[in-house]
Amino acid sequence: MEKWTGFSPVGFQDIDGPSSMKEILGVLVQWLRLDDLVRVVCASRRVTIIVYHDPSPEALRRHLGYFAKRYTFITMDAFAQALISKRWQDLPRYPMVLTVDDGHVGNIRVLDVLAEFGVRPMIYLCSGIVGTERAFWWKTAAAAALGREALKCLPDAERRELLRQAGGDLDLPQGPRQALDWSEIEALSSVADFGAHTRSHPILPRCTDPHCTEEIALCKTELEAALGRACSHFAYPNGDYGEREVAEVRRAGYVTGRTIDIGWNGPNTDPYRLRVIPVRDDASTPWLAAQMTALPSWLRHLKLKIGGRLRARSKPGTSGGVGEKAPA
Repeated sequence: MEKWTGFSPVGFQDIDGPSSMKEILGVLVQWLRLDDLVRVVCASRRVTIIVYHDPSPEALRRHLGYFAKRYTFITMDAFAQALISKRWQDLPRYPMVLTVDDGHVGNIRVLDVLAEFGVRPMIYLCSGIVGTERAFWWKTAAAAALGREALKCLPDAERRELLRQAGGDLDLPQGPRQALDWSEIEALSSVADFGAHTRSHPILPRCTDPHCTEEIALCKTELEAALGRACSHFAYPNGDYGEREVAEVRRAGYVTGRTIDIGWNGPNTDPYRLRVIPVRDDASTPWLAAQMTALPSWLRHLKLKIGGRLRARSKPGTSGGVGEKAPA
């Protein structure tokens, strides 16, 4: 099986183009009620997983207001229990799980909004970054200068060394705190659950075998020690994974592994390859409606795939095939 290469951890980028075009598409989707049609056809008895990173309280309140009228919020634990025990009938209609990646410091701002709507998301934490002043590597000035997308394609050790040489040593504090501290995580525990997102958010398929194992397994150990409770759920950083990564997540004792593959989750979904519907943290309500059809994500995937084939055909000695993975 090929390794999946996902979208940016900074926030999902969907259809390229002016925001006005997105708004027009979103309004058209709402006018035609395509979001409701897709919801009835695809999400009535399947679980929809939403991915956020660092939404503002205002944006999240707007999104949750939209979701609350159309879906039933459930926890990742409830979903996993129904999936693994084969008791799918225990789930309500239109079940939805909210997830939040990385553990950004801004997540503490949405505590009251989560309490207001009674939704309990799964927040995936990077155990080597939360509770410290270390930076998320893609948010460093060094990463911006070197090119984030190019860095994702490098072996992990080479990526870290290049960042270090450019002033972005990931073992040292990098300015204002970017991640939640443990007091904020404790406060959020009243409205959220916590999962693992590796120690340092590497591109796992670019890691050596020992480093891949350490990032996955040690993250679980560290979070359980800090939280004082089981850490049963994992999310692949940047959505990158392959058979090795799936095997390591299972071996470490996690119950689920969440990807950023596009789609809904049914009773036969592989628990270590959970699919999602990508949304932007700051999406307007019309654009959120469009994203809930999954059409923007599929169109972007198609655009990237076609672009990759055209680039491959332009190179001497290539046959034009690029496989089935979407570039990050």
